[in-house]
Amino acid sequence: MARNAGPLDWTPESEEDYEVARSYLKEHFADWCAGNGTEIEADAGEAPIHYKWGYLDGHLTRWRCEDLDEVYLELHPAKVIVEEDDLGSVLPEAKAFMTFLAESGLLDPASDEIDVLLDHLDHIEGRFHRNMGDVARYSFGKRFWLAAAAEGIGPDDEEGVRSFMDTFNARPRAEREAMLGRLPLGSSLRTPTGRFTPPGTRPRAPSAKRRKRRR
Repeated sequence: MARNAGPLDWTPESEEDYEVARSYLKEHFADWCAGNGTEIEADAGEAPIHYKWGYLDGHLTRWRCEDLDEVYLELHPAKVIVEEDDLGSVLPEAKAFMTFLAESGLLDPASDEIDVLLDHLDHIEGRFHRNMGDVARYSFGKRFWLAAAAEGIGPDDEEGVRSFMDTFNARPRAEREAMLGRLPLGSSLRTPTGRFTPPGTRPRAPSAKRRKRRR
């Protein structure tokens, strides 16, 4: 089921080029899944694409076992909030995405062999579940959103989040750090004038906003 990807850049440097490549991969992944009866969520493929570009080497179709370790054993536990009932679908989705790349002729030749990648995802399943439940691995942003969710506040409730931030900032520092861990840089959550910016993390469907890649 090979497809011609045309002149798409799988190592995009700009937001614009990234969005083109991202949209192509997600659309064709959805088509591939529909064609073989693979059930996926509406946002399927978003996580590996987003994290590969924004946090790893930026090459969207070149995958090695160490990339899978970074995305699913480090970044997911730190940044991604997954409902308990959905946790079992994360690695199967990753396996489907890797298989799609291989069968569509998109998996870069410098990648590990597809069988190696799929076997590795099976191999790390236990560690993935343990890491996802390890609170010590959670980022400041993930702790924030989990604390807000415990108060019934979702990320789309801007007024509720503002109120939660105000209440949080009014607490003694010891209480704030007991909730969210050691506070980064400053002692308060801040909302710059004109822009609502609570601490960031990534939900199950991470948005496609690029941060400067780690070198």
